[in-house]
Amino acid sequence: MASQQEELSWVDAAKRRWGYRYERFQRGWDQFTTHRLGVVGILILVVFMLWALFPSVFAPHPVNWKAFVGTEGGYLTAEQIRSMPHPPAFGDPFFAPLGTNYNGYGILTELVYSARTALYIGFAAGVLSSLVGVPLGLISGYYGDTWIDETIQRIADIMYSLPFLPLVVVLVAIRGITTTNIILAIVVKSWINNCIVIRGETLSLRENAYVDSAKVSGASDTRIVFRHILPHVLPLSFVYLAQDAAAAILTQAGLAYLGLADFTAHSWGLMLQQIQSQGYVFSAWWWLIPPGIAITLVAAAFYFIGFSMEDVANPQR
Repeated sequence: MASQQEELSWVDAAKRRWGYRYERFQRGWDQFTTHRLGVVGILILVVFMLWALFPSVFAPHPVNWKAFVGTEGGYLTAEQIRSMPHPPAFGDPFFAPLGTNYNGYGILTELVYSARTALYIGFAAGVLSSLVGVPLGLISGYYGDTWIDETIQRIADIMYSLPFLPLVVVLVAIRGITTTNIILAIVVKSWINNCIVIRGETLSLRENAYVDSAKVSGASDTRIVFRHILPHVLPLSFVYLAQDAAAAILTQAGLAYLGLADFTAHSWGLMLQQIQSQGYVFSAWWWLIPPGIAITLVAAAFYFIGFSMEDVANPQR
């Protein structure tokens, strides 16, 4: 009997603590699902996430599969080499639904295995941009019109004046062409929008009565900023996280096309760079179009989600 009462009390305490949060999430989700673009974006993103998590399930072949290998002792004949890149084939003489590249590797297989790199760069750059921009925006807005605010805003102004892609190219060239360095180079510039928008929202929120009440009750500035103001700007920060993720994926694809990509990792941008460097842009449509469509879809998915979340975060719009 006592154990049942303890269990009930624990459940009641959990309901009191998390119940209203769940209700807020449910209201936000219901409002989000009224936007068809947001739902479409989530569905597209789920597909690519499944590709990234379980590539061997969706790819028709292992990542090292090569057309014609297995004949003539595992080597390609001169005639087979001349037939590359091969258009889509469905079992005769091999199975490659989207054809092959100039080395005989399946386009669909590379497309599926490249999803992991794209989503990793997108999510990592988006999260890191938020981790830098949101706290700086909160601090700058809360201490508005002080030397702290001025210092942060002058740094943001200097960074904002620098061109995005040339700066990323220079940073990657200096530090080395790796996926980690590409992400860090993107974050160096992409945190600025987060900071500016969150600062403006914080300047408005700090004038509310609950902030004055927290000050009167003796709450520290840190507690006021991260306990009372941060929850109100989080929905807006998720909007810019999604947009930064999309921008990071497009930037990585552009860098790969310029030859500034980690050649040890599969990526859609690297597929486009290879077709351009090998001179098959106008003759191998099955190699050119799929990675372009994949980049467009995953970037559009993040933008769709971001636009829909903006309406949820700002109902007055």
